[in-house]
Amino acid sequence: MHLSRRSRTAASAAALVVLSSASAHALAGPDAPPELNHVAKITVGEESACTGTLVDPRWVLTAASCFAADARPPAGRPAVATTVTVGRTDLSQTGTTTLPAIQLVPHADRDLVLVKLAAKVTDPGVKPVKLATTPAAPGEELTKAGFGRTRTEWVPDKLHAGTFTVASTTATDVNLAGSATVCKGDAGGPALRTTGGGTELVSVTSRSWQGGCLGTDPAETRTGAVDTRVDDIGAWVQHAVSRDPDDLTGDGKADIAATRDDGILWIYPGTGNASGATFGTRFQAGTSWGSQDAVTVGDLDNDGIGDLLSRQASDGTLWVYPGTGNASGAAFKPRYQIGRSWQTQDVTRAADFNADGLTDVLTRQASDGTLWVYPGTGKPGMDALGTRYQVGTGWKSQDLIVAGDLNNDGRPDVLSRQASDGTLWVYPNTGSGRGTFGTRYQVGRSWQTQNAVRTGDFNGDGLTDVLSRQASDGTLWVYPGTGKGGMETLGTRYQAGSGWSSYRIF
Repeated sequence: MHLSRRSRTAASAAALVVLSSASAHALAGPDAPPELNHVAKITVGEESACTGTLVDPRWVLTAASCFAADARPPAGRPAVATTVTVGRTDLSQTGTTTLPAIQLVPHADRDLVLVKLAAKVTDPGVKPVKLATTPAAPGEELTKAGFGRTRTEWVPDKLHAGTFTVASTTATDVNLAGSATVCKGDAGGPALRTTGGGTELVSVTSRSWQGGCLGTDPAETRTGAVDTRVDDIGAWVQHAVSRDPDDLTGDGKADIAATRDDGILWIYPGTGNASGATFGTRFQAGTSWGSQDAVTVGDLDNDGIGDLLSRQASDGTLWVYPGTGNASGAAFKPRYQIGRSWQTQDVTRAADFNADGLTDVLTRQASDGTLWVYPGTGKPGMDALGTRYQVGTGWKSQDLIVAGDLNNDGRPDVLSRQASDGTLWVYPNTGSGRGTFGTRYQVGRSWQTQNAVRTGDFNGDGLTDVLSRQASDGTLWVYPGTGKGGMETLGTRYQAGSGWSSYRIF
């Protein structure tokens, strides 16, 4: 089905008068074709629903007014439980994917919000839609789609679609006239065009007259709608979806931090370059870091920028150094304490293990090798971590433990090395909501030659890589993630540095 074409006649010049953006608006048109399976139904709480579009395997773009009447929802976790269903145009069919929404990233001045899913949509038949880079033009016809109310149904299971003609475009909006009608439940739905490169997202439903929708006054016959432009927000979307807990400089690329015996803290900014220098010119980010041990990188304050979590060696207090994302000034804000008596733990790693949108802390009990998760609460200071829960026993047999999404499903796994023989294992995160891990599988052998291991997307391809240091000479290597499983999880390594023997790498 061709989703868009240029109209031979210009749209009416009459300006559209529209409803308040506080209205959550479904589309009273015919059933949509199966290829629109990237359109998502968003269920907010128990009584409200909207429509959205998958723009990344883990992100859906929709209207901010779906979550707040003034189109200004706070960033972070949705205020009420929200789920997103995507993968079929008929939700009564099998094969749909339903995932919790764990994070909102609202646009600063448009009726738009990005919704982060608890995991990636992995169905190979469901492809994210790219954003248009040219605006809608007067007279252009676009296809709109939505799961909202129709002329006869309050809560339909089927996606509906209709053709709308562009009347005019402003700096932020697209005014549309249509033979179909945008109704309640269609807010956030896409307006799509087809080009030689495929389908692209031009705008997102914001407001409409709702003429002909079930429950609307029969005297209302107007079917126009106002959309929010998305053709000029590509950089904003890219920045939001590429946020990396290993990013200390705010550019969406994985960095590393390191110190030597002099206690000076250095940040080596990642370049995302797989064929040239892996890291750029280092810059100093602190002094006296010899007093801190068990240091790890993670987004502890949940602002999209990597922070440092460290333990005071003298007394076991746990501190967060919040990252600023500033590569040319102060790299960290003043630290704040989040724990005490952590000298009982000999491994500390930070990631969102329970898929609630907040960063948790994984630790190993030094005395017996029990593995624990301290769930993040989103609160500041000493309330930052909730009551811990156990996720494993017998982990003293592992001598290197890190966290990262090794199987590319959007959830952080545990990567560890068996002390007895140097085999490398992945313990996959099951997504059970309690940060538990499934049956491990082997991804490497003879890793006793490496004495430091970290994870991150160091080559910028969207897959998690493994960074390691050669014990014999301090050479730094990157083993690129492949997106495959088992012993093919990591590709052929390439050198990322030399002379690293004297560093502690965080």
